[in-house]
Amino acid sequence: MTTRSLVTAILLATLLACGCAFAQQSPFDRGVAAFTAGKHVEAKAAFDEALKAQPNDPVILCWRGTAALELGELDDAIKFLTEALKKKPDYDVAHNNLGNAYLAREDYAKAEEHYKAAVARKPDYFDAQYNLANLYAKRGDNDKAFNAFSRAVQLKPNDFELRVNFGRTLLTAGETQKAIREYEAARKINGENASVLATLGSLYLKARRDADAAEAYQAAIKVDPNVPDGSLGLGTALYDTGKHAEALPLLQAAAADGKGFAAQYNLGLVLAALERYPEAEAAYRKANAIDPKDANCLNNLGWSLLKQKRAAEAIPYFQAAIKANDGLGIAYLNLALAYEKAGRADEGLAQWRVTVTKLPDSAAAHVGLANAYYDRGQKDDALKEYLLSLASDANNPEAHNNIGLIYLGKDNVTEAVVHFNAALKASPKYVYAINNLGVALEKQKKPEEAKAQYRKALEIQPDYEPAKKNLERLSKPANPTANG
Repeated sequence: MTTRSLVTAILLATLLACGCAFAQQSPFDRGVAAFTAGKHVEAKAAFDEALKAQPNDPVILCWRGTAALELGELDDAIKFLTEALKKKPDYDVAHNNLGNAYLAREDYAKAEEHYKAAVARKPDYFDAQYNLANLYAKRGDNDKAFNAFSRAVQLKPNDFELRVNFGRTLLTAGETQKAIREYEAARKINGENASVLATLGSLYLKARRDADAAEAYQAAIKVDPNVPDGSLGLGTALYDTGKHAEALPLLQAAAADGKGFAAQYNLGLVLAALERYPEAEAAYRKANAIDPKDANCLNNLGWSLLKQKRAAEAIPYFQAAIKANDGLGIAYLNLALAYEKAGRADEGLAQWRVTVTKLPDSAAAHVGLANAYYDRGQKDDALKEYLLSLASDANNPEAHNNIGLIYLGKDNVTEAVVHFNAALKASPKYVYAINNLGVALEKQKKPEEAKAQYRKALEIQPDYEPAKKNLERLSKPANPTANG
């Protein structure tokens, strides 16, 4: 954040107010001209010459100190600006510029003292108010910074740099929504600044405003195709909006240098969404090499292996994800599933129990544990867990279907029908529940309604054998029924 020092127009106005007049091409005039042209060494020499004639003039002293400030000669700057204030204690510009000199020396207390003095003497002095806000921001005093920035905005609402710095300060403090407001204001002032547009895109991503993020990143790339993280940001926004095919080339481009974790990780996400699991695995491995302890990356790497039927290889990654972040619930679920897929049923059951303890409100955890009990023939334990899952997800079709099967096995056909219908309400094309409802209807002596269910299942999935057998068997009631 840059400070704002002497403004020629303000100092000239001060000069006139003090009644100081100089002849054409006087040393002072040459100094002002040189300073305005950025020739600060020449300006300093000219002001020194002017001071020989008028050593006590506060305006010349202020200019001389400010020229030294621009040259980084802080001791010299402080000396002359302090002298200017001795001659004219209410000199607001000298207070502001002396504040800048102390800020450059990281003497924040004295910088604050002089900025506040400038504002006290001239409440509408925008530069001093702006510098005071930046000082508070640099010092990490967010509440004071926000108040000072807000006052500066009231003085000059269309100042681009002010809005950007206010937004940056809010962003650093985690005030995403307020930061968005300031960056949006900056965009209205200058809509062709690629950095502001890209920052807006990243803020919209944080706020889950994915469509807005995509638009902002597209605008940034239009201004500057090489804007930092432009491809990554736009690719991420498109991924978040479900436009996976459009996101892929952008994220591939962002990941091309092989260095950025976010680029590699997000490329893995989009490849997995496109079910290109071997490529997703490769991207996740690159991300993992950059940050070996990122729990989400470890979990997703494990998932890409699991989807490739490499459950045994996936297990260590889920374990590592839990170690890296024991609050990552999805890793607990995936580890239990991986144990099952790897044929390690006992460890799978143990992990499901741990997962339910860790995630008591997770329907998926209760269903997973229930399935493990069900596969072992522990139907009562399974029923308890399925019913617990419904407390978190009353419309879980798998839970309702399996509860129906357990009730059917207990000859509680009425309850079974209730749950098969609940499963179908949640998922009308769930062939397992359709077939099982047919079986229950047969038990209720409703063969024609049962046939209708079997036919419905076969319309959805023509090769579904249980429904085929049940439909064929209805003419042979002595034969056993086939449940899904």
